[in-house]
Amino acid sequence: MKDALVATVVHDLKNALASLTSSAGHIAERAIGTEIEFDTSRLHATAAALSQRLIAFLTLYRSGQAGLSAQLRDHTPEDFVREVVGGLVLPPETVAVETARCEDSPPFWFFDDYLTRLALEAAVHNALRFARSKVVLGCGKRDGFLVFWVADDGPGLGADAGPSTGLGTALCRAIAQAHTNQARVGKVVLRNRSDGGALFELWLP
Repeated sequence: MKDALVATVVHDLKNALASLTSSAGHIAERAIGTEIEFDTSRLHATAAALSQRLIAFLTLYRSGQAGLSAQLRDHTPEDFVREVVGGLVLPPETVAVETARCEDSPPFWFFDDYLTRLALEAAVHNALRFARSKVVLGCGKRDGFLVFWVADDGPGLGADAGPSTGLGTALCRAIAQAHTNQARVGKVVLRNRSDGGALFELWLP
């Protein structure tokens, strides 16, 4: 009963935040070119970030109750990366978020687009907390896995202001592990980049 109540409350909050985010988006669009454009853009981005975090919590909560089940469909990974970046709602003062050329990416792959988008959005928002000038998303094929990656030019792992390993990382690991292919299971890899900054990798079999 207690678990069902928590899930119901969080679900209702998610719906309310989604409505707030939509309304804030409409207001921000109408404010373009006016003196309140900056403030309304921040409002929209803040509402979207809260909605994303609540969805992440609800997804992680459900994974602990019954486990996540990935709904596999075929997608073009490079196009998917562009869609993720294009769908981000970020405050106006945020550093640049870019896509990399995915020359070694497979033409298609089977994965859950909803869960994968949640993982990459969580990774991007975490990277934005530490990036100095930009965050880059890309993808490629490695050792029989599709690898989505998010790189930043911040202080890197292990630094005093290093990336957290809280809700976002736990969510990403649960999403990775929901993707299986025979004996192979998805995973998350966090490491430092050779030229500075942190690198998040989501490996999907």
